[in-house]
Amino acid sequence: MIQPQIALQLYTVRERTARDMVGTLRELAGIGYQAVELAGYGGLSVPELRAALDSLGLCAIGAHVPFDRFAIEPGQVLEDLQTLGCDFAVLPSLPPEQRIASQVHGLPSMLNGWGEQCRAAGLTFAYHNHDAEFAPVRDEGTCLFDLLLAGTDPALVAFELDVYWVRFAGVDSIALLRHYPERFPLIHVKDMAADPGRSDAPVGTGIIDWTAVLDAASGTRCYVVEQDHPTDALTDVAVSLRHLERILADGAS
Repeated sequence: MIQPQIALQLYTVRERTARDMVGTLRELAGIGYQAVELAGYGGLSVPELRAALDSLGLCAIGAHVPFDRFAIEPGQVLEDLQTLGCDFAVLPSLPPEQRIASQVHGLPSMLNGWGEQCRAAGLTFAYHNHDAEFAPVRDEGTCLFDLLLAGTDPALVAFELDVYWVRFAGVDSIALLRHYPERFPLIHVKDMAADPGRSDAPVGTGIIDWTAVLDAASGTRCYVVEQDHPTDALTDVAVSLRHLERILADGAS
């Protein structure tokens, strides 16, 4: 099996990219990242961003695309991602009104439709979870995540499993990864801090067993580092990268 890439979700460094997208990308390349997952374009045009990525030896593995952009301008979304060289178009979250019981049965069909459009454009559509997807759906006897897994076509809809939010919801991410090995080509890796006063932490500094998680992620193509609340963003993402590199090196030895 080809060793998965390590990428950084740029939401982690959002304050820096808002000020200086190209400079931030340069710093990330200097830390050792070779791939990123986009969360907006930092004020650059799509051609400007592609040129900056190419000049720094970075690739954009994918991009988080808000629900409204998928719904309103899918053609422009896909054209942008093609220009950027992305492999994945990721829906990062659902609006609250889409998660109510009266709406959930229409979601798989909608996601399949977006997945079909992505496939025709040479992209893979993926859905990113938080913890809300694991809450029971009223009168359904199940949760939204299970409904989406069962109701979407694996050939059209992949999932970006956020291990932190799965753990936060009290669900076993390792069991999910083992049971559905081909549904999770992307996983978000951010640790859960032992200190209850903090929500997340750099990979390797919290309580999640990342060696076990990565071992279970047999169908994963990219480990995407992310923190919602970094203490020092560049320091934290460097810690995460080094820890993942050590795990992968140990596994290869």
